Amino acid sequence: MAHRDTYIDFLALRNYQVNAKSASEIDYPWIARVVHSRQYSRPQLCTAVCIGQQIFITAARCVTVLKITYTSLIYQDQRLKPKAFVLPTNKTKQMYDDVGFIIVHDEFPGQWKALALLDEQRTDRTFTWFENMVFDEFEHKVVGYAKFKTDESSLVWKRPYHLTQLKVHVSLDLCREILIYNQRVDGFAVPCYHSCTLAQFEGKEGNTMHTNCMNYHGSEGSAIINLKTNKLLGIATWGAYFKKHELPVGFSIPNSDNFLEDKICAEKIRDDSDFIVDPGYYQQLCDDNGNRRIFNRNNKNRH
Repeated sequence: MAHRDTYIDFLALRNYQVNAKSASEIDYPWIARVVHSRQYSRPQLCTAVCIGQQIFITAARCVTVLKITYTSLIYQDQRLKPKAFVLPTNKTKQMYDDVGFIIVHDEFPGQWKALALLDEQRTDRTFTWFENMVFDEFEHKVVGYAKFKTDESSLVWKRPYHLTQLKVHVSLDLCREILIYNQRVDGFAVPCYHSCTLAQFEGKEGNTMHTNCMNYHGSEGSAIINLKTNKLLGIATWGAYFKKHELPVGFSIPNSDNFLEDKICAEKIRDDSDFIVDPGYYQQLCDDNGNRRIFNRNNKNRH
C-alpha cells in the first residue's frame, strides 16, 4: 500500500521538474514565458500558451500576481507587452479550475503560432463528462518552463527555468485516490496528471512504487497536450507537495462556459483599436457580467 498523507487545499505549484526531457521552442512555437521584467528574462512567473493572435492563457493564479507595467511575455524570441489581463468570471476554490487571459499589443513582427483547444464540451459540473472520455495510459505530455527541484533554495530572481516536457497519465482517479484526508474522506475528484498510473503509484504492478512515479513536472501554466490530436487538453494550475515522493498535478480544461465567455471578452479587447483607454473601459466593453475582473495599465485597483 502506498503511503498517503493529509492534503486539504488546492496548493500552488512549486514550478519544478524531475527527470523531464529538454524541449525546444522550435517544436512548440505557441509557448511563452511570463516574466516580471520589461528588460530581463528573470524572474519568471509562469508558462503561457498562445491560443490565437495576441491572446495567451495561463493559470489564473499566476495572473493574479502580475503587474501590467512590469510584465512581459517572451514568445518566439520576441518580448511582448501586455495590453490587458482577464481573470475568471466566477472563480473556483483557490482557482484550481481557472484559466487567466493575457492580451498583448499588436507588435509581434512574425507569424502567430497558436495551439488548438480541445473540442469536447462540458455537460456537467462534476467532471463526469471527463471521466467518460477514454484515453490511453500515456496519451498526453506536459510542456512548460520549470526549474530543477534542486534549485528550490536559490533566490527567486536567480532561478533558471528551462523548457521541458514529460509524458503523463491523466485521470480523475489520481488525485481522488492519492490525495485523501486521513484515508477516510475521498476528495479532489478533478482532472489530474502524473508520470505514472494509479496502479504503478500503489505498487500493484510490483511490490513497490514504480520508478516512473519518481518523475515530475509541475509548473503553473504548463500545457497538457493530447499526443493523438496535438490539441490542448489543459493548463497546469495546482499541486500538493510531499518531500518523500512526487504527487499528481491538477489542471484546468479550457472548455467551461466561464472560459468561453472570458475568451470572447479577450477577443473584444484584442480587436479594440484604442491604445490608451480610461479605467473601466475594457470592463464596459465586456460588461455582460460584473464579476469578471479586467485590468490594464490605467487601472489603479484590481476589483
